[in-house]
Amino acid sequence: PILMHASEPVGHGYPGKGTVTPELLMALVNAFPNNTFIFSHFGGGLPFYGLMPEVKLALKNVYFDSAAFPFLYRPEVFDVAARAVGAEKILFASDFPVVTQRRALKEFELAGLSPEQSRLVRGANAAQLLDL
Repeated sequence: PILMHASEPVGHGYPGKGTVTPELLMALVNAFPNNTFIFSHFGGGLPFYGLMPEVKLALKNVYFDSAAFPFLYRPEVFDVAARAVGAEKILFASDFPVVTQRRALKEFELAGLSPEQSRLVRGANAAQLLDL
C-alpha cells in the first residue's frame, strides 16, 4: 500500500496541516484505480464523500487511518466513517508522540462502534491489508 498524508480543507489550522485535500486524493485514486492507498487523518474527510455511490466505488482500494483524530474530530468520527465507507476501511492510528496511544485508545472507546467493528479497526484490518 501507498501511505499518503492528508489534511482537511476546512477547520482550524495547526502545525503540519498540509494541502493534500480530499479533492487531490480523489484525483490520485482515479488516476491509479488498481493501487492500494492508506490516507492518513481520515483522508482529510474523504470517507464522508463515500455517501456518494460513485465515490464509494472509487474508494474500493483505499483505507483511512485515524492518526491524530482527537485533534481533528470527535470520537464518533469512527462511526460516521464506518457507515460511509465501511469499518473494514478504517485503520486505528495514534500519531504518537503528537497523540499518545493511551489518549487515542481512551477516545476510541467513545466511538460507539460494535465489538466487531472495533476489532476490525483496532488491528484486524491492518493485519489483513499487510498479510500478517
